Amino acid sequence: MLATGLVVVLVSWSVGAFGPLIGGALAGLPMVLGPGFYFLAQQFPADYVQQAATYAVYSLSATQLFLLLIILCAPTLSPWRTLLCAVAGWAIAAFILSFMPIQPWLGLGLFIVVTAFSLRVSRRLAGMKGTSKAKAGWGLLVFRGTLAGLLVAVVTTGSSLLGPSLSGLIMAFPIGYTVVAVTIHQTLGAASLVATLRSALWGTGSLAGFCTTLALIFTQFHWLTALLLAAAVSIAITLLLVFRPWARRA
Repeated sequence: MLATGLVVVLVSWSVGAFGPLIGGALAGLPMVLGPGFYFLAQQFPADYVQQAATYAVYSLSATQLFLLLIILCAPTLSPWRTLLCAVAGWAIAAFILSFMPIQPWLGLGLFIVVTAFSLRVSRRLAGMKGTSKAKAGWGLLVFRGTLAGLLVAVVTTGSSLLGPSLSGLIMAFPIGYTVVAVTIHQTLGAASLVATLRSALWGTGSLAGFCTTLALIFTQFHWLTALLLAAAVSIAITLLLVFRPWARRA
């Protein structure tokens, strides 16, 4: 719960402080999935967690479609209508993906294809201009972060009753992105939101790295070692994305 709140506060603040590119990259840190799988590992056998991680990889393809729908709808719809469209799209995609086989590499391949598609479709909005609204105060950010944390606690508790496939799909529901998107849309405007979420399309690769690594190695290592290795892969991807602009300028 606390981890999700920190993500929302950190990303919303970093967009205003450092720009949408870094904010979107930081949004991909596994500070929601990490604690979720930690608790699953405490309660279920390795095979269960491995299957849940595999379906979390599949769920991230639905997350990319969720982000794409927000990017496409934000310039013309209100924050809440935009979110409604995105959540509906995610639910349909997740339902279809729940029938996929337990194949982590297939999930990763699908994620790459969906990411490339989303980046291409949203490219026309990459240079979108708009009037920046006032930045959210810390009190508002903390309140929304706390709300996001409560949502994660509810989802994590409920998903453990649904079996590994639905557990993984629900665990990877973009709760953090949901609150971040509404916060940025309301406080910084659609232009900042579009730029941030286009960066988040890349940033979600960090989550894909985390879940894929976990799915591939969880049954071969001690659960804590597997979680730490998956987190290391995720952090490495995030650092690569954060420092990419400076690398290109060099």
